[in-house]
Amino acid sequence: MAFTGVSFAGDGGRSSTPSASATTTVTDSGYHLLVVDGYSRTKEDTPTGKCIESRPFRVGGYRFHIKYYPNGRIPDYADYVSLYLLIDAESAPETVKAQFGFSFVDKAQKQVPSDISASNKVYQFSKQSYWKGNGRFMKREDLEKSTHLKDDSLTIKCDIVVTKDVSIGATNAPFVVVPESDMQQHFTALLQSGEGTDVTFQVGREIFAAHRCVLASRSTVFKAQLLGPMKEGSTATVIHIDDMEARVLKLLLGFIYSDSVLEIMEEEEDDVIWQHLLVVADGYDLVRLKLICEEKLCTYINTSSAATVLALAEQHHCQGLKEACLDFLRVHSNLQEVMVLGGLDHLTSNCPSVFKELIARLVSPNTHVGTGATSAAAPPFVVVPASDMHRHFTGLLKSGEGTDVTFEVSGEMIAAHRCVLAARSAVFRAELFGSMKEGTTTSIIRIDKMEVRVFKLLLSFIYSDLMPDIEGGYDYDDKDENVNDAQVMWQRLLVAADRYDIQRLRLMCEEKLCGYISTTIVATLLELAEQHQCTVLKEACLDFLDFPTNLQEVMAAGGLNHLKSSCPSVLIDLIAKLALLKLDN
Repeated sequence: MAFTGVSFAGDGGRSSTPSASATTTVTDSGYHLLVVDGYSRTKEDTPTGKCIESRPFRVGGYRFHIKYYPNGRIPDYADYVSLYLLIDAESAPETVKAQFGFSFVDKAQKQVPSDISASNKVYQFSKQSYWKGNGRFMKREDLEKSTHLKDDSLTIKCDIVVTKDVSIGATNAPFVVVPESDMQQHFTALLQSGEGTDVTFQVGREIFAAHRCVLASRSTVFKAQLLGPMKEGSTATVIHIDDMEARVLKLLLGFIYSDSVLEIMEEEEDDVIWQHLLVVADGYDLVRLKLICEEKLCTYINTSSAATVLALAEQHHCQGLKEACLDFLRVHSNLQEVMVLGGLDHLTSNCPSVFKELIARLVSPNTHVGTGATSAAAPPFVVVPASDMHRHFTGLLKSGEGTDVTFEVSGEMIAAHRCVLAARSAVFRAELFGSMKEGTTTSIIRIDKMEVRVFKLLLSFIYSDLMPDIEGGYDYDDKDENVNDAQVMWQRLLVAADRYDIQRLRLMCEEKLCGYISTTIVATLLELAEQHQCTVLKEACLDFLDFPTNLQEVMAAGGLNHLKSSCPSVLIDLIAKLALLKLDN
């Protein structure tokens, strides 16, 4: 649990802090200490209904305050100490769920365990309900007899766990909000734009342009046809497809680029389209698309289609769809109607093996003949796995097949695919396809002012859309050296992401760097944040410098002198923030 800082009240002012070092590690949990020096004086000077308020502090990206009432918040609580936690409404536009607890601690303690457990109540903070607490936290008489009060001083600790879900221990309330993967949208836009296409298909009179490496990455059949020994056509030739309707090919390409099936208009024969798409998915070894079609066709099973769909399932090894059809035919009334419509004759002539299996199930003493009722708890016949686009494109990068652009980074040659880079980065698109176009498939593009490892991490993200594994890339015995190298690499990757306009990666780097803020690098990170418009990282650095001991240590190390010469504008923001903090207190 991260330590968010200390507030002082009473005669002691802010002259000292505990020896624990404050950090602003981005996490959804933290604690704050309110130190009351001169308890007797504060009790005399603060009547019932009046409070002493802590300085603002952050947990999970939200600003909080502690209110301490030495003589109770209302007359009914006059014999008690009242404690409340408030959220800054401006920092919480939506409802914030949090657990919290108050306790007294010994000021000499350096490490204080959290008092929050799974049994603690989850409170909802909002603009309408922005403070929670305990009016009868402790009888003042009991407090004054306790060991919590030493040398007329006491320390109040507030533990907080912020979560976006009711479940305890969730860690998804970050300072930086990293959006969901946008890889599907990027490749869909690439297909729609038609930029950089290098293969053309003709179905009837309709022409469809696509990108060889995208098709090859997603389908082993396309890979063999377009890149392997079965390679068909060049960028100037047209590949004719005779066994497929144009709208089915359009749906197929749409899935390959987006990993989802475009909306099929409700028509009388839309189940037939799903059947055709299943056949094509099986033919091009698109396993996930095949399962999507299976799942959809399970909803179209009726007495008119059951026999046809069952034969289709048998021919294309669709076990889930086959089980759904057999389950449908176990119902006596369904089976009778299918027989009247000649469905069993269709099975006998077109798929005798599955007809025999149906008969065997019907006559088996272990098979229950249904009445049409279904159980809501029954498991689905088909389970569609999550998108695997990132795995396919990562495999394409690792294989090196179909590459058409080469970069030279610090003397090392790195091959990639123009259309993938263009789909994921507007800067790469301009450089490779647009007015800034550089190089041909045989030329080399030189990348300056970037390390090889940073460029490889950049490419890895472009192809996978996954968080780069920087911390796992080091194997030093010295943990401090490991951490230092990792944070430097995150800084350089942020610069690269900003250079190539890869916003999701830039936000990932920003989120990671918020967790590395310390007195030794806060000035460097503040300068980086200002130069690359990282507003949240900048705010986190400024919040870190709110703490007097942090600011003093940074000043002693010359960090502010560095900012004065390299990034003077950010010093103005720091001064303004400190002035506002002084007014708040």
